[in-house]
Amino acid sequence: MNNESNSPAKPPRVAIILLGGLALFQIVRVLAYSIIQDVLAGITPDAWLFPALTDVFVGAAALFVALGLWRGKGLAVWTSAIVFFVLSISDHLDAMTVVLTTKGPLPAMMSGAPSSTATMLGVMSLVEAFAIWVLTWKSLRDHYLSPKTAN
Repeated sequence: MNNESNSPAKPPRVAIILLGGLALFQIVRVLAYSIIQDVLAGITPDAWLFPALTDVFVGAAALFVALGLWRGKGLAVWTSAIVFFVLSISDHLDAMTVVLTTKGPLPAMMSGAPSSTATMLGVMSLVEAFAIWVLTWKSLRDHYLSPKTAN
């Protein structure tokens, strides 16, 4: 007799830990506040204002998304994580556009040639697109969207 077939499926712990870690890694983006200050002071081109504002928003939301992924369940947690990563990708693509089209030096916190910065932003976008794909796996959908059971 196989008792395992009657037990609920185990949540994909490694994927959940890694997704939360990726979200938490984004907390460093609040440091883009210095770019906002530089734009407002006229040091950095105005084109950097929107990417910097979005960076600060994503960085501020990172802890809450990570905790939600690690500890929560439900449609709100699952959807918030997907929206978080979509906004992050959108911000990376916006920053990539600014890097490749704006004349002058990059903001102080971004080092390297524009092409290497754009490449790094592209790689991060691909990693976050992979995270969205992982969130759509059946095992993760079941984990976050299945009805809560009393234990």
